[in-house]
Amino acid sequence: MVVAKSLQETIIEQLKTNELVSIPASEEDYLSIASTLPFKVEYHANEIITMGLASYWHETLVSTFIGIFYNLFSNRDELNILASNSGVQIPKFEGGFYMPDVMIIKDEPVFKENSNAIITNPYIIVEVLSPATSTFDVEYKLPEYKHLDSLQQIIYVSPKKVLVSTYTRSENPNIWLNQDFHSLEDFFVVEGLNVSLSDVYKKIKFEK
Repeated sequence: MVVAKSLQETIIEQLKTNELVSIPASEEDYLSIASTLPFKVEYHANEIITMGLASYWHETLVSTFIGIFYNLFSNRDELNILASNSGVQIPKFEGGFYMPDVMIIKDEPVFKENSNAIITNPYIIVEVLSPATSTFDVEYKLPEYKHLDSLQQIIYVSPKKVLVSTYTRSENPNIWLNQDFHSLEDFFVVEGLNVSLSDVYKKIKFEK
């Protein structure tokens, strides 16, 4: 408990002067504080990584995606939509724990041993990018996400400009199709259904 309290204090103190905080820690240390902080905390390569509280526009996109998915899949009882308080473990990468902004589970969740919050079988993942974490999200998390056998689609969304990037698993499980969308008139496909970028960004006001 003392270690956990010390880690929390260190993270909060460093976030006062840094957009992104990385602190060496054990998996045990991470798991002891992951559910106690009021913002998303992830674990990669023996480090706790966080950007602290998300921006208003970041959270607006998250809630928009949850609403879109709810409308698309309201009749599909096998799909369950979760927000970022649920974690994902990458079994093939020891010590990789991430918290996608939005996640869809198909059928029953498969949990990490001794956990009811960390899932190992996500079906669709959405990540809303931020300036502090975009490199980490794309260069480190994306390749690891692709090792999840259950995962069929990864969606990256920019809150700074109109940009949605999708990675969709092909019939060959090791081949992913990447598509980038830059116009509000564009749409991308999720589970055979169209999602319009105008719907994704309808509540977003971009900085001029």
